Amino acid sequence: MKRFKNTVVVKISPKIFFIFLFLLVFTSCRKEEFRFEEAPEEAPLIKTSMVANLIQRTALNDGSEDNIIDLANCISVILPMELEANGVLLIINDEDDYETIEAIFDESDSDTDTLVISYPISILLDDHTEVTINNENEFNNYRDNCSGENEDDDDIECIDFNFPITLTTYNTITEVLDSKTINNDKDFYEFIDDIEDHIIVNINFPIELTLFDGTILTINSLDELEDEIEDVIDDCDEDDDFDFDDDDNISGSEQELIDLLVQCPWEIYELEIDDQHNEDQFNGYKFEFNNNGTATTTNSTGTVFNGTWSVTTNSGLRVTIQFNDFSIISNVWRVHEINPEDDGTRIDLRNFEDEMKLRQICP
Repeated sequence: MKRFKNTVVVKISPKIFFIFLFLLVFTSCRKEEFRFEEAPEEAPLIKTSMVANLIQRTALNDGSEDNIIDLANCISVILPMELEANGVLLIINDEDDYETIEAIFDESDSDTDTLVISYPISILLDDHTEVTINNENEFNNYRDNCSGENEDDDDIECIDFNFPITLTTYNTITEVLDSKTINNDKDFYEFIDDIEDHIIVNINFPIELTLFDGTILTINSLDELEDEIEDVIDDCDEDDDFDFDDDDNISGSEQELIDLLVQCPWEIYELEIDDQHNEDQFNGYKFEFNNNGTATTTNSTGTVFNGTWSVTTNSGLRVTIQFNDFSIISNVWRVHEINPEDDGTRIDLRNFEDEMKLRQICP
């Protein structure tokens, strides 16, 4: 009787065959036991998460840089633009030209500063939306939507992203893996705004951020990013006021101002009190500020007058000067400007509308 032997034919794809062959050879050559561990997967960026909210707030348009023009913290004008400052026609091409407006306004403290904008202009809202403005009424409508002077707002200004930042996206419907490069705040804000539920987003860490004081931070995870932003939200002055000249070259500390004043003698080269110029009565007077809080001034005949002085940081740098013989200069003066010049540093002091300007006279 003829016997039949059943034969089973298994078809294996070439790819599986080579994988099987590789494993056979590999395991026969290595007897050690291996254990493979996967690195923990980074959590995806969720649109509704706290960290996504913090990212968008950090990426908002800061509208406070041009407050000398619009008096609004949540919008900014798009340059170039044309305007008149106290009747002087100006073309504002970049942010450096804001100082030209300030210089015109600073020419006198007794007049009323006026700024007339030539419409139409374009503005940028806090979410980076660009809007065309045709007249003053339209401009006022957008300004009224901003928070007031030094009021809390959504914009986080104490920390900034360093771009570019690369994101990886995975579409769970089409199963397409892709990458996206973020080049600026506008890109980042709009990207998060447009995340759909079926898109998985991962930030390619590490990334870098810059603090308000110039410190560079390296961030390695979403948790770390959330913690760092939350930690610095209130750590800086966002300058959301409308006093455009409150930070003119006076970023130094109390001690730095003290060191400057005691460094050399000073003279009064301009003194305007109650709209009257009084500097002539101090011609030839040399003022000296001593480390112990005493002050002296000596006139051209050698007569010495004694006084006191001190520096405080109450609502900005202030110098208190007291001379019994000179009540006209005895006051609490706000430091308005400090300007290094070739012939000596100059300090501009203000007390409401009164103004006293000192010039350093080093030997």
